[in-house]
Amino acid sequence: MVLANRGAGLSSILDRLIATGAPRTHIDAFLEADPEGAGSIRDQIVADMSNDLMRALGQNSEQTAADVKRLREGGAWDRYDQRPPG
Repeated sequence: MVLANRGAGLSSILDRLIATGAPRTHIDAFLEADPEGAGSIRDQIVADMSNDLMRALGQNSEQTAADVKRLREGGAWDRYDQRPPG
């Protein structure tokens, strides 16, 4: 499903997953699956979206699902002048 719709964006893919009638818990489990150990399906989608955005802004970007996973697990920035905990 994801590969067939690569570049469609998270919202579009979510709409298609919801249209299957699968329970939300199954959709969430699918998106959190990490079949290759290098980032979840959701991380793969976010990496593609980030790369598309950067290319649209004229920047060459090759962010991978592993990069997104590393950033996600590193925590969120609450303040710009302080690194996230961890």
